[in-house]
Amino acid sequence: MRSVRTALRVLEAVSELQPVGLTELTRQLGLPKTTVHRGLTSLAEDGWLEGDPDDSTRWIVGMKAFIVGSTVSNRGSLRERALPFMHDLSSDVGETIHLMIRDGDQVVLIERVDSPHPVRAIAPLGARAPLHASSNGKAILARLPSDEITHYVQSGLSAVTARTVTRASDMYDELQLTRKRGYAVADEELQEGVVSIAAPILDSNSRPIGSVSISGPKPRMPKSVRPDYGRKVRSTAEQIGGSLPAVFTR
Repeated sequence: MRSVRTALRVLEAVSELQPVGLTELTRQLGLPKTTVHRGLTSLAEDGWLEGDPDDSTRWIVGMKAFIVGSTVSNRGSLRERALPFMHDLSSDVGETIHLMIRDGDQVVLIERVDSPHPVRAIAPLGARAPLHASSNGKAILARLPSDEITHYVQSGLSAVTARTVTRASDMYDELQLTRKRGYAVADEELQEGVVSIAAPILDSNSRPIGSVSISGPKPRMPKSVRPDYGRKVRSTAEQIGGSLPAVFTR
């Protein structure tokens, strides 16, 4: 139990001080450096902590902690902050709205607002998708540091459908366009017959903490409506990001 309590103390300290280095944590906690380092390593191995993308010697809260926090109903949760804006967007466009966050090389669905149409895009809460094969994932991927983008793309892009982008050069072009216009499009790249348009939710440091998307059957998502839907989902993402408390800034 002592090791568990130590790990929890380390996790709490990182969440308060992030990004934070080993020396500062050791001083803050009053524990031996080896003990703190062991706690950091264990938490990182299980996804609770991760290295700061801008400085690998410093630590930030990882996606597992974010997922757990986002699935618990509380005033500060991303889900609760996002839902009113998601309902507004769904009422406006009449399609399903998905809220997703990154977990490693995937995105995870943590909330959705269903379309009123009997034929609609359907995905269960907790559903996962590769970053490169979904609009939600590409919206997040496009806002990551360039070295992370390169590492992900060069690791290989597996096909989910016949339309998934699998060539590195094509993906780089796609991500550049996504970053320029502020939203990503997935045209049957994750699910046949479904088109989705997503925008990243950014913290105060312009880092992606999630993404929100409009998803619907391809006949209701023709190319003619996509620029308008892109602007609308981008505006929704900006509203969600602007409503988040400081705890979500990293």
